[in-house]
Formats: sequence, C-alpha cells, structure tokens
Amino acid sequence: MLEYIYNHSPIIFQNLMVSIKGKLFIKQRYTKHYFNEIKTLRECKDFFVLQNQRFEEFYSYIKKNSEFYYEIIEKNNLNNKKITVDNINQLPEITKDDIRENINKIITMKKRKLIKMGTGGSTGKSMIFYTSAYDMSRKIAYLDYFKEQHGVYKGMKRVSVGGRKIVPVNQKRKIFWRYNKPLNQLMISAYHADGENIKYYIKKLNEFKPETLDGYTTVIHRIAKYILDKNIELTFTPIAIFPNAETLTDLMKQDIEKAFNCPVRNQYASSEGAPFITENTEGNLEINPATGVFEFEQIHDNIYELIVTGFYTTTTPLLRYKIGDSVELENELPINYKQKDVKIKRIIGRNNDFLQSREKGIVTNVNLSTAIRFVGNDVIESQFVQNEIDNIIVYLVINNNADKNNIIKKLRYELKFRFGTSTNFHFEFVDKIPFTSGGKKRFAINNIK
Repeated sequence: MLEYIYNHSPIIFQNLMVSIKGKLFIKQRYTKHYFNEIKTLRECKDFFVLQNQRFEEFYSYIKKNSEFYYEIIEKNNLNNKKITVDNINQLPEITKDDIRENINKIITMKKRKLIKMGTGGSTGKSMIFYTSAYDMSRKIAYLDYFKEQHGVYKGMKRVSVGGRKIVPVNQKRKIFWRYNKPLNQLMISAYHADGENIKYYIKKLNEFKPETLDGYTTVIHRIAKYILDKNIELTFTPIAIFPNAETLTDLMKQDIEKAFNCPVRNQYASSEGAPFITENTEGNLEINPATGVFEFEQIHDNIYELIVTGFYTTTTPLLRYKIGDSVELENELPINYKQKDVKIKRIIGRNNDFLQSREKGIVTNVNLSTAIRFVGNDVIESQFVQNEIDNIIVYLVINNNADKNNIIKKLRYELKFRFGTSTNFHFEFVDKIPFTSGGKKRFAINNIK
C-alpha cells in the first residue's frame, strides 16, 4: 500500500516520504550503541588487542545464545577448550547454505525483536538473515569512523547511489533522485543512470554540490566517464568518494578521481556482516581487526579466498563464514600467519559477468542479485543467460512448495527496473544449475558477441 501511494504521489510528496524514512533510519541506526562504538574506535590504541577482546566476547555470547553454534561446539568437543583468534581454525567453517537451512537455530534472539534483511549474493542464491539496532548501529559507526579518516563526517552533504527503487516505473520527468533531508542525502537511482540520462544527473550534482559520494561502483564510474568524455566542468569538488557493493578496478578508480578531482577510497564488507577491508590515507588496503577476524585459504600464488568472522553479527552470527570472495595479498602467507602479517594488494570479489539492456546498458551482478533477494528463500539457486540483446533466460531452482507464478510475477517486476520494457524474460524451473568445467556455477552468462 505504501509503495502504491509513493508511486502515485507528486515528487515533492515522495521527497517527504523519503525524509520520513530517513527519520526512522536515524532512530534505528544512531543509537547509544553507535556513539559508544565510534568513541571506542576513536580512542583505541591497538586494534589487534581490541580484536582479541572482542573475539572472546563474541564467541562466549554465541555459545550461550545460538543453538546452532552450541551444537557445533559440542559435536566437535570444543566446549571446554579455549578458542582464540590464533586457533580459531579448530572450529568448522560454515557456508551460505548452512545459514539458509538453519537460520532459526542460528539467530540469538526472538524474531519479533529483529530486523529482517536479505541478500541475493553474486552467486545468485538468495538468503534471509536478521540483524538488530545494536549490530546495525555499530556497523554504521565503523563506516563513519572509516570516512572520518578521510575528512568526511556525518551530516555532510552526501550523494548516494544504491538499489532502492526511488523512481516509479511510469515516471516521465527526468528527475532521477530524491532528497532525504534528515540525513542531508541526495539519493540517486541506479536504474536510470545510463545514456543521455547521465547529463541530468551531472546537472543535479552541480546544483547540489555534494561533499562526498558513495554507492554502486559501476554507476559512479559511468558518471565519471561521461564527465571525462564530454569534458564537463564540475562546480564542486568532493572531499572523497567511497564506491561500494561492486569491485573497484584500478582503471575505474583513475577515471573517478580524474573526473571528480578527489581521492577515491575503496572498501569491502558484505550486507550480511563480513568485517571490513578499507583503504587508508596512503592508498593501501588493510584489514580492520576491530570489526572481525580474517582467515585466508590459498587458491593460487598470492590469491586467497576469505573466511570471515564478523563482530557486528551478534544477531545472525558469522563465525568462520566461507563468504565466497577473494583477495590478492602482497606476499604469500606463512602457514602459521598472524593477523598482523596480512597485507592486502587487491580486492577481487567474485568474477563479474555483465548482462546488457538496449534501454539501460550494462546490468551488473549486483543489480541481478538484488532482484533475487526480493523473492526471499523460495529461490535456492538462479542463473541468467543472455544469448541476444532483448532476450534473457532465467533458470531457477526453487523450494518444492514455492509458488512458481508468484516467483515469476515478483521477478518480472523487479527485472523491469533493471532492464527496461524492451527485454523479454523466459523463466525455466530446473532441478540444478550445472557446473562449469572448472567446477564453478556461473550466475550471469553473456553469450552476445
């Protein structure tokens, strides 16, 4: 009902609704836990000492409050053994499937007290998880602390690009943004930032004069490329830009810094609560031990897959979570490496395949995964295959009792935002998604030559 009212209201009223939502976010995110956390971070003298303290508290808490982890610890005869950051690998790893299948046993509180969240994930598997004001506000505190290191503070004029559908499908006016007054935040649509529409975005940026930008990497890069290609002069200079949600390549970073004439600072985390890897003021990537524990499983040479433990996940705990992302390290790690030994060279993330739309241009894995997210846990696995520009085959593995027609209806609605109206979708329900010859399952396959 609220979505219907929003979509059929004048833009000025939509701005008001966005601002009301912003007020709710402030109440939810900027709690006493936020202020306690940011104070702790600002005053911390040794983050590795803090990491050890936090792991002990985190592990003790989930042993007592998560049925799932209690059973794992009992099964592995670890209940009376002291587990620390240094010997954390004695615990078994968990996967996204473990969370999907055991969510009711994993969570540490009653559902009615929690905030329901979801992620499609770049692998195409949807996952429902839960957070709380406690976890969410502490995570926001760390993000704000990270930005403070680069001269950006809460309340500054900010432009954000993300997956929220703030522009109704049938809107004709070239106004692809809404203003969240309480957060001093101009929210711009990721779904319309392509082609000649970008000139309207740049005109609005020059009017708004943001002090910082954040959000989808590919959209910020697309705007930067347009500025450079058209030799457009900006009337503002941001303090710093913080791309997220998608892999930032060196070329993208160079383009964005040249277009906006300011530093671009990379970051890595996850919606479900992986600890942070961030870029410091010298331009070096570093793990953030205050937010969790990082483990590295060697794939090849200096390429390692991440196994993470997140301290901001006391609600749906992530303890030795095999997240499916990879990084490249500066040097090969010794067998008995310590957290201090880790030097990050590059965030790889997952391989990004892009699909194409005649109306919208490139559609990334992140955009596809957010569409899958809205279906919830009914979709076990999915795959998008594009053999020609206006036709996409969507393969779906679903739960036995799921309503196929309802899934198709929801996905068709979500995908319309990402591809426009000229793309046709053919939905096929299958028993499994096939592996590649390399033993992987690809989420997006683009066969257009």
